[in-house]
Amino acid sequence: MPHYAVAALSALVLSALAAPAASQATNVSLDRFDGRWFEIARNPNGVQRPCRQARIDFIPTSRPGRYDLAVTCTRATDGREETLQAQARVTDTTTNAKFRFSLAGLLSFGGLASQQYWVWDHAPDYSWALMGLPDRSNWWIWHRSPAPSAAERSSTLGRAQALGFDTTGVIQTGL
Repeated sequence: MPHYAVAALSALVLSALAAPAASQATNVSLDRFDGRWFEIARNPNGVQRPCRQARIDFIPTSRPGRYDLAVTCTRATDGREETLQAQARVTDTTTNAKFRFSLAGLLSFGGLASQQYWVWDHAPDYSWALMGLPDRSNWWIWHRSPAPSAAERSSTLGRAQALGFDTTGVIQTGL
């Protein structure tokens, strides 16, 4: 094999080894995922356009792998809070990284208003988590603190970008 081909192949192998894996998390501890999360960044999406700040509460139910959710949006226009009630269930018990969220109430009948969400990554100490749709079209970075440092924000956005999420036009919230 010519030496330039060996060099090119070596460079390709080394870059593949250095590149982060572009798959979702495989090790979510549900006990550590419980509780309140604050949105610190997201991609632009029509549903959350009026939100300047959001938080989500994962409240475990008596059934394993099931949660009640309270998603609260603080409106940018008047500061009023709106809360959406939903349920979530783990759909992949091997990784605990895939959830199906369903709206509470009438719309939840038959799963009419439900969506699959994946935990793509999280901090080892569960101080932040990157959650998004399976196709990466929408994503959110959730943090345990409503106001993490600029360095933490930058680091988590870098991780989102490394996992293939489009961070162009990112909306940083909770500032």
